[in-house]
Amino acid sequence: MRTAARSSRSIRALASWPTYNPSVYTGRIRLPALDAAGLTPKLAQTLNYPALNRAIDAAYPPGSTWKPVTALAAMQEGILTPYENLQCTGSYTVAHHTFNNWDPSANSWMDLPTGLAASCDTYFYRVGYRFYGLPGRLGPRLQAWASRFGFGAHTGIDVGPERSGLLPTPDWRKATYTKKTDPCCWQVDSLWKPGDSIQLAIGQKDLLVTPMQMARFYAMVANGGRLVQPHLLLDVEQSPANGQRGRVIPTQPFRTPEPTNVDAGALEAVRHGLLEATHSSFGTSVGVFGSFPVAIAGKTGTAEKVIDPGDGYPRIFNQSWWCGYGPSDNPTLVVCALIENGGHGGTAAAPAALHVFEKFFNVQATTTGPVHSD
Repeated sequence: MRTAARSSRSIRALASWPTYNPSVYTGRIRLPALDAAGLTPKLAQTLNYPALNRAIDAAYPPGSTWKPVTALAAMQEGILTPYENLQCTGSYTVAHHTFNNWDPSANSWMDLPTGLAASCDTYFYRVGYRFYGLPGRLGPRLQAWASRFGFGAHTGIDVGPERSGLLPTPDWRKATYTKKTDPCCWQVDSLWKPGDSIQLAIGQKDLLVTPMQMARFYAMVANGGRLVQPHLLLDVEQSPANGQRGRVIPTQPFRTPEPTNVDAGALEAVRHGLLEATHSSFGTSVGVFGSFPVAIAGKTGTAEKVIDPGDGYPRIFNQSWWCGYGPSDNPTLVVCALIENGGHGGTAAAPAALHVFEKFFNVQATTTGPVHSD
């Protein structure tokens, strides 16, 4: 699945795979043709649900592409400054529970841009624990900012259906894990624990987002803090007659971009980190974008998702993400690529996104190098 959008709000391309040829619905609709296309319950699962628009109607954990959300929320709440150094280590332990970094050999101090570029999990674990330590009377502050950035709600795109994803909160846990739904463990499972905030900070555990929500968020980062309503519709016309173009029918205007009131300095720190992620030696996608003639900024993500392939033994599969924009100093295009069960973000999604930028800017990447990526 890939989405590519202008940094304003017009979607240039939206794709989902596997797909089908919509011509099967023209003329007389034949059941064998629908079966062969995977558009009936008989073969939909076998062909991996080709009718599902994964760009807007499927939700996934975003992994490290979420870290800019955590960074902006933390700076807005005053619990993190852009150039405060936090330790990046191979693991982080809280209350006798250890959370591992994707890079087990990491051991250095980092500021925020570097933490984003290197995608250090333990840097953001520490930020997540700071959110957990905020007074309860303030409510879940990371989630409050994520909601302001459009997560947990529909984007308003003019095609559907669209999924809202899941933005987990303490109230959500209490409502979800009850004596009736979770008779053995509800008294523990219904509590919001340190690990919930720690894992939310890196886009894991219960959090689910759509690729369109992520593209919309990165457009907000690129355009200076305005949340847009993405759209595909240009106009609606009557059928042509007598060789003349049909009359354009008035349509409902799209919502004007909503200001998120994010501090300009906080946005600049995140943009700095996203550029370092693609151009600094420690960046997780420098091997993909470092030599591209147009300066691209963006973030890799490798999100763990538990999937039962049908044999009764659930296993963890990595969802490969890359989201970003270019040119970095004057963005005209946002791209968000997700490869289901595709492995690491730097080895699957980032090269897919690069191909979109190559076509859009009509230039080729000269070389690509090895990728050390989450």
